[in-house]
Amino acid sequence: MLFNSFEYVLFLVLTCSAFWGLVRYRLLRTVMLLLSSYVFYMSWNASFLVLIVGSTAVDYCVAIQIYKSERPWQRKALLAISLTLNLGLLGLFKYADFAVGAFVETASLFGFALEPTYLHLVLPVGISFYTFQTLSYSIDVYRGTLKPTRSFLEFATFVAFFPQLVAGPIVRASEFLPQFDKDPRLRTHQVGEGLFLILCGMMKKVLVADFLAIRLIDRVFENPGTFSSAEVWFAVYAYTWQLYGDFSGYTDIARGSARLFDFELPRNFDRPFQTTGPIEFWRCWHMTLSRWVQDYIYIPLGGSRISPLRSYANLFFSFVLIGVWHGAGWTFVLFGIWHATGVTLNRLYRSLRTSKEPFRGWKKWLSMLVSVHFFVIHWPIFRSPNVERMMEVYEQMFAFSGASMRVDGWVWTVFIAVSVVHFTPRLWVPKVQSFFVSLPAFAQAAVVTAIAALLLYVGSEQAAPFVYFQF
Repeated sequence: MLFNSFEYVLFLVLTCSAFWGLVRYRLLRTVMLLLSSYVFYMSWNASFLVLIVGSTAVDYCVAIQIYKSERPWQRKALLAISLTLNLGLLGLFKYADFAVGAFVETASLFGFALEPTYLHLVLPVGISFYTFQTLSYSIDVYRGTLKPTRSFLEFATFVAFFPQLVAGPIVRASEFLPQFDKDPRLRTHQVGEGLFLILCGMMKKVLVADFLAIRLIDRVFENPGTFSSAEVWFAVYAYTWQLYGDFSGYTDIARGSARLFDFELPRNFDRPFQTTGPIEFWRCWHMTLSRWVQDYIYIPLGGSRISPLRSYANLFFSFVLIGVWHGAGWTFVLFGIWHATGVTLNRLYRSLRTSKEPFRGWKKWLSMLVSVHFFVIHWPIFRSPNVERMMEVYEQMFAFSGASMRVDGWVWTVFIAVSVVHFTPRLWVPKVQSFFVSLPAFAQAAVVTAIAALLLYVGSEQAAPFVYFQF
């Protein structure tokens, strides 16, 4: 059930109607929201519901026992159970075949010819996201920064809440569970905010991401040798906006959907390509993932409190882990190394700068230009299905085989429009949102109808999956 489909719109309307019909009954509305989330998840693959329910049950029980236990070794053992189960399932489904292949390839370098046995397991949708959510809950209870909830229904709803279940943002229990304690209220401005976010997400997905992918990017990456170097370069530049439109569009729809239930989800993007370097970029791109890795990986390893060499090593390791989190393959390892190197060099440069003042004027624009190209250059690593295709794309990019540009005018229009919009001041979007929210209901309905008609006209007959569904 894709967000950018009529089925989801109908599902959201029905679920919202049922939720507000039961708003006075906390238990019933929670049960309804949990069951709806499970129905949403089963629309992808019903058999994987066992995994998410099992993970939920284990972490719920483990957290309570950790909180009750006064013996350090028992608390560590219980936490180990949670880590082993969650990371074990994630490793089995996501990394088992890659590990087997890597082992066989390594053995061949030493003269051993082994026949690999692959499991070919289907990756459960959203497992990377809900695994990190449940892990953070157990770890926070272990650290003593969070008390475990006594309501299994509310904890299960936190894990499976359908707007953010499949592709984030990664929500922590400390952010979500306290929202159950307030009485939900259906306010006019809240509905307006939710609709505005959903409309923004839909436009980013359909008018930007899917349009650029279908009209150019997919064809170039499928067979880069049939395109000129200029066309491949343009497709790589355009992929910047496809990926951003796709992933931030999903987040917008997720946050907007949650607002309709009077839940607040954390922001995941904040104009990432207006940043002046990799460090600042990761504070504005997939913010919930970078904060998760910082709080549960980098800082526990010592953070910046230890020797500079170890601190840089921990930083490098954390970003390689971010790369591998995205997928099982050598391209994702390279993706992690690329960002680890960029962040490490960026931090080293900051430490050597004599002036600690942020860049301003032409220096800021120059830094933004360099930063954007740091990411543009590496997109073939992230987008290509394997190393061989990645090398084909790079070979064609740097072959400078031709300057022909078989790109239609609408692709140019979307590319230029989205580039201009992204670099407008940050305050413009909140002002537009406030204007939309202030409109009377009939005017909001007219805007929604007009945009829906545009999306139906431009969109393909079959809704395209979101990029981060594969992670």
